Amino acid sequence: MNRATRCKKRVADGTIAIALLGLVVLSLSFTCAGQTAGQVKFVNSCKYSLTLDSTGPQIGKLGAGENKSIPISSFNQGGQNRFIPYPNLQDNQCPTCDGWTDLGGPPGTKQREGWMWEGNDAKYAAYCNPSLSGRGICALQKNCCGAGMVQDGTFGTHFEYTPNAGGNDFVNLSTNYGSGPHSPPNLCPKGGPDDCVDKAAVIFYNVPIEWTTNQNCSFTKKGTQVKSGKCFAASCPDAYQHPTDDKQVACPVSSGRWYVVTYCPGGSSMPNPK
Repeated sequence: MNRATRCKKRVADGTIAIALLGLVVLSLSFTCAGQTAGQVKFVNSCKYSLTLDSTGPQIGKLGAGENKSIPISSFNQGGQNRFIPYPNLQDNQCPTCDGWTDLGGPPGTKQREGWMWEGNDAKYAAYCNPSLSGRGICALQKNCCGAGMVQDGTFGTHFEYTPNAGGNDFVNLSTNYGSGPHSPPNLCPKGGPDDCVDKAAVIFYNVPIEWTTNQNCSFTKKGTQVKSGKCFAASCPDAYQHPTDDKQVACPVSSGRWYVVTYCPGGSSMPNPK
């Protein structure tokens, strides 16, 4: 068994799904020792396979318990590489996405707020397309969740990686959550052009994520030294929640550096879809 196969087996064996209080709790997710310098490894520790939409190197579908390593040199150098995960459910596993009526209609009808991604709406946020859901068209068109789901990169957990930009790699998470569940970012033109969002903007969260690296990075203008960041909810403090937040992570470029990006890492959870 080669090292890649052993790594896959450890991730699969180390992920335990426990049905508890309506949650699928994902825990004991292991990162393999001996990561390769100069690589970014994407790990799927979720119960379901994921499709990763990317503006950088293409990953496509990543099965449950699988991982894929990509050389840092293969990413857009000095430019943004954005990744968004989409759980791949069977049609009969999906929640009734037409029930996501708290969204208030088609995009642009009502500004999206954090509470619409929480509580009873959490299962929709995890598995449904917010641009199509809650409008009475999902059951007919079958494109809000499942095999026909529209996975277009306009929603979902937002992970950005910008390598080799002025001596740093920049690693950022962004949710657009705002200051609280009922306090979204400014609606343009208020606060514009830099500190506002469009009325059709969504909350960028569906799947929990954690990234790690083996060397120190500097977080925010305070320069706090970190080697990881995570987002287990739309309100996660490590993520940009306003466009002008001080949440940038700068990692000095080093030939010995590696990164691991894990979806559904240990300690995180996703709601049951039904």
